[in-house]
Amino acid sequence: MHYSIIKPKCKKEVIEIDKGSLKTKRKFAFLLEIGDKILNNKEFWVNDEVEVVVDYSFSDSKRPKEKIDVYTIEDIVRD
Repeated sequence: MHYSIIKPKCKKEVIEIDKGSLKTKRKFAFLLEIGDKILNNKEFWVNDEVEVVVDYSFSDSKRPKEKIDVYTIEDIVRD
């Protein structure tokens, strides 16, 4: 590995989900891929763990809802 910083270029989305339905997994920054949805849009060290959105649900029920910011990676710069 000849780089130490990961700089994802992301598109921000605000999504509405059923409260408590967000499922994420931790992934090392050097394993991030284009198309991954992450919760923080910032620079990462290669060994940082990043929360990646795996799944969430939205239903028409009366279950409480919440809005969250999700960032979809469109490009990755490695320095």
